[in-house]
Amino acid sequence: MPEFLVGDPLRKIARKHEFLRQLLWRVDFALIWSLLALFRLLPVEWASTLGAKAGAIIGRLARRKTAILEENFRIAFPEKSPHEIKHLAKASWSSAGRVLSEFPHLDHILNDRGDQRLEIIVRDPDLTFRDRNRPAVVVGAHLSNWEMIASALGRLGIVTTALYSPPSNPWLDRMLLESRAALKCELVPRDNCARPLVERLNAGRTVGMLVDRPAGGGKLIPFFGREKSTTTLPAKLALKMDCDLIPAQVERIKGAHFRVTFHPPVRPANPGDCKNDQALDMMRQIHQLFEGWIRQRPEDWFCSTRVWPKARPDNLEKARRKSE
Repeated sequence: MPEFLVGDPLRKIARKHEFLRQLLWRVDFALIWSLLALFRLLPVEWASTLGAKAGAIIGRLARRKTAILEENFRIAFPEKSPHEIKHLAKASWSSAGRVLSEFPHLDHILNDRGDQRLEIIVRDPDLTFRDRNRPAVVVGAHLSNWEMIASALGRLGIVTTALYSPPSNPWLDRMLLESRAALKCELVPRDNCARPLVERLNAGRTVGMLVDRPAGGGKLIPFFGREKSTTTLPAKLALKMDCDLIPAQVERIKGAHFRVTFHPPVRPANPGDCKNDQALDMMRQIHQLFEGWIRQRPEDWFCSTRVWPKARPDNLEKARRKSE
């Protein structure tokens, strides 16, 4: 989410002046609160459709984030024309708007026992979640409505702890946490999360995280043909705790109808390698899966953070040194 929606052009000034920052945070909060209140009053399908339109408007307001979206799509899909890239960025904002509009309806989607809105596929039941009482590490990407991963785990009766990135706006953070309470899973902020996640796994809780965005201090792993800073934490946790690393794919079938597919666990190609090399190999496999999913429906990928460093030799070399 952009740091400021309404006042994005003033962000540099706002960072230096607390009064302006607080004011812009409150304006953004009022805007998003009003939208969520409206979405809550509407049937979920109407809310999702209206959310797509709202997302497109937010994309026009958040020009800096839109420029980053377009740059990410240009790198991932160099064969596409400038017109196609702009169309993808607009469609991506619409998809993100749907996610926002569906927040107030998470409880309805989760508790829809008729399986009308959430289809769950366990690709290989003999390997994936073969023991519901045994913890696992579940990874996904910012595709379609990624919140459905937690909903699907809840539907399967799996006790889950999920990582999340708190918005810089504390007002929005509190509001979104309230909406996410419907997911019935514990939420842990990303910063300094390794120890809390080990504790949760030791307690028998499955942990989930989205890992398609860059990670500070991560390892450089190819993604769409260019190295991306990627956290190896999911793989390291799975190796350390001797549990499965399970990729989860979310697809929007139509409107507010979803399919969540839990794929077979990712294993290191060479179990005899050192743990670091095994973790790198496992995350390479995850990246390959993500690429395939994103290529299927690129408009559903919301990548508003710069995924790859700017293509300047000094930046690439600096990132490579940090990775070593």
